[in-house]
Amino acid sequence: MPRAHVASFWLSTIRPTSRPLFFLVAWGMDSMDSMIKEWSLFLDRCLERRVQADLFAAAVAQLHAKSPLPGRKLAALLLQPRSSGSNSIDPRVIIYLEQLLALKKVDASDVLTSTFLFSKDRLPKTGDESTPKDGQRNNPPELEEIIFHRLHKAFAAEERPVNNTEGLRTLIVVTRWMQAMVTSHTSDTMIQAMAGIQQPQQQSINVREGLAMLVVGIIENSKILQTLNNPKGRDIRKAFTQSFCSFIPFLSHNSAGSQTSLQLANRLEISQKQHDFYEKIPTVHGESDESNSLEVAALQLGAVMDLPTSNTRAGLYIFLNSLLVARPLTDDFTIINCLHSRYKLEAQNMATDLITAAFDILANAMYRSEPVQTMLCLKSFLINKVPVILSQISGSVFPLTIEMCITQALSHVDPNAFPSFSQGFDDMLGNNNSLSDVRQDFLNACALHSLVQASTVERLLGEAPMQGPPEKRHDRKELLNQCKNNFDKVSVYIDELDNLDGNAGAIVGAVTDFISHLCDTQTTMYLKQISCLIFKKPQAMDILLQFTSPASILRPLCQFLDDWHYDSDQGEYQPVYDEFGAILVLVMAFVYRYDLTYNDIGIGQDAFIAKLISRGHHSMLPDELTEEQGKHLGNWLKGLYDADKEGLSNDVFASCSPQDFYLIVPTLYRQTVMACSGGVLSFESVKGGLEYLGETFLLPSLIGGLTWMASYAPLQTHNDLDAMIRIFNEVMLTTPSSGDAQAMHSTIIAMLSSRLEKCFRTLQRREPNRTTIEPFLQSIKGNAHYERSIYAPLKELEQWTNAPHSTLNTCLRHTIQQLSQWASNASIQPNPPSYTHRQIYTSLKMLGATRTLRAIVDEIKAQTDAGNGSAALDIGVAIICSPTIEDSPISVNWVGSPIPSPAPQHARLDLRYSLKQEYDSAANLVATDALTAETIVRLHRRVEAQLASLGETLLQAPVISLPNVNIVDIQSQNISDDINKAMDDAAAAGIVEDISNMDNKALQRSMEELTGTEGLDLSSISMGAGDTGTGDMGAGLGSLPDLDLGDMGVMGMDVDMSMDMGAGGGEDDWGLDFDNM
Repeated sequence: MPRAHVASFWLSTIRPTSRPLFFLVAWGMDSMDSMIKEWSLFLDRCLERRVQADLFAAAVAQLHAKSPLPGRKLAALLLQPRSSGSNSIDPRVIIYLEQLLALKKVDASDVLTSTFLFSKDRLPKTGDESTPKDGQRNNPPELEEIIFHRLHKAFAAEERPVNNTEGLRTLIVVTRWMQAMVTSHTSDTMIQAMAGIQQPQQQSINVREGLAMLVVGIIENSKILQTLNNPKGRDIRKAFTQSFCSFIPFLSHNSAGSQTSLQLANRLEISQKQHDFYEKIPTVHGESDESNSLEVAALQLGAVMDLPTSNTRAGLYIFLNSLLVARPLTDDFTIINCLHSRYKLEAQNMATDLITAAFDILANAMYRSEPVQTMLCLKSFLINKVPVILSQISGSVFPLTIEMCITQALSHVDPNAFPSFSQGFDDMLGNNNSLSDVRQDFLNACALHSLVQASTVERLLGEAPMQGPPEKRHDRKELLNQCKNNFDKVSVYIDELDNLDGNAGAIVGAVTDFISHLCDTQTTMYLKQISCLIFKKPQAMDILLQFTSPASILRPLCQFLDDWHYDSDQGEYQPVYDEFGAILVLVMAFVYRYDLTYNDIGIGQDAFIAKLISRGHHSMLPDELTEEQGKHLGNWLKGLYDADKEGLSNDVFASCSPQDFYLIVPTLYRQTVMACSGGVLSFESVKGGLEYLGETFLLPSLIGGLTWMASYAPLQTHNDLDAMIRIFNEVMLTTPSSGDAQAMHSTIIAMLSSRLEKCFRTLQRREPNRTTIEPFLQSIKGNAHYERSIYAPLKELEQWTNAPHSTLNTCLRHTIQQLSQWASNASIQPNPPSYTHRQIYTSLKMLGATRTLRAIVDEIKAQTDAGNGSAALDIGVAIICSPTIEDSPISVNWVGSPIPSPAPQHARLDLRYSLKQEYDSAANLVATDALTAETIVRLHRRVEAQLASLGETLLQAPVISLPNVNIVDIQSQNISDDINKAMDDAAAAGIVEDISNMDNKALQRSMEELTGTEGLDLSSISMGAGDTGTGDMGAGLGSLPDLDLGDMGVMGMDVDMSMDMGAGGGEDDWGLDFDNM
């Protein structure tokens, strides 16, 4: 049977009486009341009987031909709430709405208008106290979120609007909705605050983000922009701008930590500046001449003269600091590329300043009393890395005399930081952090790399060296072959990394290649041994990452752990856990020390290590465990704590792979804590099980177990603390028996020390009389600086903010001031000012990119006033353009490593993008703060020129990851691809004409339809839970006023929208006049 016939037959069957539905239609029901009744009954029957989408579409086409109900009223009938207080969405409503859009029976403005009509955001009419907000019958916010997402995609893809009428109506309702949401949600927040609720509900955040995404799609739509930018549309633009300007800060300031909200707010700010969506300040005569003044201001800024370029000592000092403050970013290509960008053809100055800066950062670390491991890392860079870079520079076509460069550089360094041997002898005897041997070691390394003759070392040093350069310069391939032939050589070469003699690069390359070779050949015993050698020496890990990417070392190991499986003839399974565990500890030591993500390692999110990083410290509830995980957990609990058994049997290991075991470790610890606390297990039984977990083959389980305990113990939602303290004591303070176990245990405690300290400090503040906590703090005291992360310790943060009138902003300005003054007087003041790039990271984290940039700009402006602008500008450029661990403006790709680094992920607005935004709006500052505007222009020019010379791409609008709304997830209903295709085809068929060429009468008729007297007042429709349309539809169905868009009088575009957030925000507070367009 053809679809149309099926639809006709079906329509005739849904009539509650014996009379066919089309019998009524045939009588020519022209009244609006009759059509509303007919469509309301039809939609109710479709929803009740779960009619399929294709049959619904065919029936709609037939019914609409007979009863052409306006789209606004049709959308309202479909979207009306059908039960009071319902919090669930009928997925058929969304399916039918998609069909109506595809059939062009409704458009985007109809859908938004009707959705807003039943939204909690819509306030009652001004002066109407009989219908309080809580008494309205509203749809659940999830429906609004879904509609926002669907329409965002249509506007973003330029599928809508199909005509100017739809575009204007959409702007009207979105303008009103932004205003209403700010008023409504702000009121809700205040009520929640009075009730003691500090965070907004996630539901509210989702709806805000949904509307924000829709606004993104609208203001980036070329057809909408054409309407907003047309001179005849100035009033609608003014109204939209007023709502828009209040909506952006509302979105960002009420994000409750949601990264999506912050990203959307940043995206909207970019569009705001790009399209000048700012409220205009009228002149004395009531008119705005801002466009003319901005054009003049833009011309003035275009003529701003640049300050002389200055390659200051402080600029390179900042750059090297950024490379070594946390995880090393010392990629040869990145460093040389930046040097060439900075110095162009001045190879002599390039080499001299590089050597000087490497000594400067070491002197700075000594004056700042940095930890020993940090000092060793910086020494390694100077002695092992700088000669390698100098070799590559000297091999270029530019003339370069390394000996002269070294002589000049050594004359610049601080003699108090790098004394002669006779001056520093007393310090060495006192075991102080003396740097008296650094100049000698650097010169010997230069001699090793044939940069200078060994005989010239004494002359350059100014005294007889205590020792000469190494006898032999290592070759990477030769070392690799030696390791393959004799594994004992690996231990020798890893120990040699401590020598700081210039041979580290070859050793790192050989060790990296050898690890990859062992993974390829699946030599598990040697992999275990080399893993133990490395994770016992954190300083060796630092040196490894100075010469290769994290992925080069860790990705082969992670892939090896992913592919690990039992052999078919496996006899003993415990040794497998032993070897697997050692490799796992090495990988996790890198992860915890350098705060690595799975993207940094170069693996996918489904890899075992990626799962361990993301959820390896979360315990699972019983109903969250799979059947297999529940079985594994039961076997381990019985094996560890069953007193009737002799211990862990081979069957426990055989039935559970190491990968599965480590993912359930937090749950195993949770069950242990709860059983011990509840008296289900005696502590003696628990202690016996923990002894097994303290053996090398299970000791890596401490990583997940202690991490979970450190996050669970401070919570005040349990009474398990006493049991946990006893378990902490057992796993932390009990020394394992074997030497290998002791080394692994020490490494794991060091890895977790910062998390454990935070936990114990919290408990100690809460319970100062509990004396059992202090021994734990003492046990981890020596690991305070194990992590090499971008986060500043509390002591450092206090130094920046505890001084009177000191804030992060003022402290950053003070740092830039000192650097600027030193840059101008470095020749007479060789010791560098105190600096760490952690200050920049901390400012970005706590102040945000915009306020951090403002501090930089303000200080550059102040230094320019003081006549030190060139140096300050170079320092500002160095701070903005230096590579960073997160959101780096410069790519650190490690192209020379066996495995280059994956493309970095940008999570938030960085200084470069913030500067671009300030530059785009700099013309607005000319009238009020011309010097700031000029500073922004100069800084932006210099930053973009620097990054362009590095091959970085020009700035584009940041890409925001917008979450997909999957309607299928609501219930088990499916929306066929044919519907989406029909929707796309229908939307693509429309072409928006220029607003100036519109038929004024047609536009007036369309706006009267939107705001006419025959609207939708669905309050008279019975919509009880049991009302499905079979009873009396009630009276007054023809008088259904929808949104009262108010007195649309003449079409002068005199928009009188009350955007005052203090007003009631009711329906009658605004209107549009579209005459004379």
